[in-house]
Amino acid sequence: MNFVFAQTDTIAKPLVKDTTAFNPKKEVAYDGKRYRVYNNWITFGIGQGFNSHWFKDEKDEKNAAVDYSFHLKQYYFRLGGFMSGRDFNQFNNYSFHAGIGLRKEAEKYNLSMFLGPSISYFRRPLSDSTIYGLQTVLGSVINRVGGYACVEAVYKFKYDLGLGGQIFCDYNEVQIVYGVRIVAYFSSAYRGIKYGRKTAPKKK
Repeated sequence: MNFVFAQTDTIAKPLVKDTTAFNPKKEVAYDGKRYRVYNNWITFGIGQGFNSHWFKDEKDEKNAAVDYSFHLKQYYFRLGGFMSGRDFNQFNNYSFHAGIGLRKEAEKYNLSMFLGPSISYFRRPLSDSTIYGLQTVLGSVINRVGGYACVEAVYKFKYDLGLGGQIFCDYNEVQIVYGVRIVAYFSSAYRGIKYGRKTAPKKK
């Protein structure tokens, strides 16, 4: 009885590296234009939030944020920050964050989620300041390291422009700030007119 080993065939063939997993210049065509698949984007947003450790009548807050999301090969990262307070002209909490995330983009939507560390600076006495030994003098600055998470969904009316929403949470040992935002989305995906398509002549 003869035995044939499959390994003999693969040894005779040269190994070819798979280069299809990531192509930094990969593009898609949409509405007569070219867009890069691996692209960066920025979002600006405002919304309503909640702070778990302010006094009872000060827990409801407004917030404003900006986030820059970028890629290294096929992996996505985010740098950003937000401000929150009793109103848009009374911000007293400033938080900055970095994160790693997941992204799913299509012609009409962009979905993403990010998670990472944060650092927060905030003012005003806290309801539990005696527990944490914090200064209770009005105007004193407290800073804490924590964690930040955000889920973002955007509807795109153009391939690289859209409107959407965020759900976010910023946590540290002193306070938890969470809430929602409406965001404007701007992507760097645009690469030019689709190959072979001519633009309309300019009127003289």
